[in-house]
Amino acid sequence: IFMVDSKDEITTNDQELAKNIRLLEKPYQLVVNKVDNQKDDSNNFRFYDLGLGDPIFISAEHGRNIGDLLDSIESELPAIDDGINNNNYINLSITGMPNVGKSSLVNCLIKKEKSIVTNIAGTTRDAIDSYIKYFNDDFRLIDTAGIRKRSKLLDEIEYYSIVRSYRAIDESDISAVVIDVSKGFNKQDRNIVSYVIDKGKGLLLVLNKWDLIEKDGYTLDNIKQDIIYSYPILEYYPMLFISVKNNLRVRDVLKFSKEIFYERQRKIQTSDLNRFLEKVIRKYPPPSSSGKFLKIKYMTQISAKPPLFALYCNFPHLFSVNYKRYIENQLRDAFGFIGTPLRISFRKK
Repeated sequence: IFMVDSKDEITTNDQELAKNIRLLEKPYQLVVNKVDNQKDDSNNFRFYDLGLGDPIFISAEHGRNIGDLLDSIESELPAIDDGINNNNYINLSITGMPNVGKSSLVNCLIKKEKSIVTNIAGTTRDAIDSYIKYFNDDFRLIDTAGIRKRSKLLDEIEYYSIVRSYRAIDESDISAVVIDVSKGFNKQDRNIVSYVIDKGKGLLLVLNKWDLIEKDGYTLDNIKQDIIYSYPILEYYPMLFISVKNNLRVRDVLKFSKEIFYERQRKIQTSDLNRFLEKVIRKYPPPSSSGKFLKIKYMTQISAKPPLFALYCNFPHLFSVNYKRYIENQLRDAFGFIGTPLRISFRKK
């Protein structure tokens, strides 16, 4: 794109640049900027003298004819077929707060310096895709911008970077939420984890910078228990303690992500579920509510990714949240589903 200012006359530098562009044998487009309305177009035909074909008259300030410019650019681009179908990959987003080591982790996994790594938080502005193979599985790794509290955003660029980070989570099968273990599990870490779970994505907690921790034989278990105490649902999600700096257990991120991926798409036969349901109800029958005797008739799995279970009963709206959690906990104890959210729906029968 060769852009000129409509307010200026053609200079010898313009003519020399235009000559060089013609010699490149590449597609080009002459753009005349600061043409705020259509009546000004006729005053700028002198730019045909540059020999670069039909100019497009735009106003970058007011957005005039920007669509025409984009159409012109698109028409010159070759059709792109990179042969990549993301449906054939395990889509793993690497997310978390700024400066926890996300880009360093991706670089370590792919063994390339693809993402910028500095001590300055926020150097990753966009989601960056990388493709690697781990044993028989193909992974798409998505390095995302750090997600900080909205009240602490520095500018609009960072805001839209975070929007793209959330979009990367939406597109992924699993999110590895990276946490700086030296700073602990804080409220913003919990917010990110909650978003991943609410979206039904597989979740792996990656506690980085393990090398900075003074530890004994109980440190790891104590940290795990502290995290679970602050957010009990995380009892059912893997926690991996790593040090990207020392390349400690880094490849286990792929190992755990692979296990979560296959757990997330498991389906349990209806006959097995109803044998399970019989035992669960015998152990703890649904408590009566509003003078109604609650009864669950049968149970089935409707879908996977994430697993959705339907329990058909007489009064769906009277089942308490606590009883739903009881069913979920028993499901996990019986069938696993480590690292994946479960959806449980009580329905009228």
